[in-house]
Amino acid sequence: MQLDDFVMAAAAGFLATYVHMVLALWAPRFGLPRLDFAKALAELSFAGSFEGAPPYWLGLLAVHLNGIVFALLFATVFGPVLPGVPLVRGLIYGGILLIGSQCLFVPLFLRGGFFGRKENPRAWMTAVVVHAFYGAIIGWLCPIV
Repeated sequence: MQLDDFVMAAAAGFLATYVHMVLALWAPRFGLPRLDFAKALAELSFAGSFEGAPPYWLGLLAVHLNGIVFALLFATVFGPVLPGVPLVRGLIYGGILLIGSQCLFVPLFLRGGFFGRKENPRAWMTAVVVHAFYGAIIGWLCPIV
């Protein structure tokens, strides 16, 4: 991977993650449950290190680093093998991330139940929307090498 492709993929991952997080926080304005990924990751990753709640910015950092890593994985591993034009590849990749997060990460690590059922029975709706936006932005902006 060339340096310019790396920088473009990382920037696409950062932007896509930002949109992903903002939409999840603004979800109640659209009639969907609010999801706070930064708070969840801060508590999961750093709760034992602090007395009280861990700093929110650590969660923001963790979420953005995850988004950048997933964008780099799309550019190098998944994007080249997925079918369709780049936007469709991105949407498929967003769906893969959605299934992975809702079937593995949320139930096993966050203890939120399959598709977040223990938190809010409609949390999956917000997750679908924000992962679709993440995937669309990644597919649109991320170079596939």
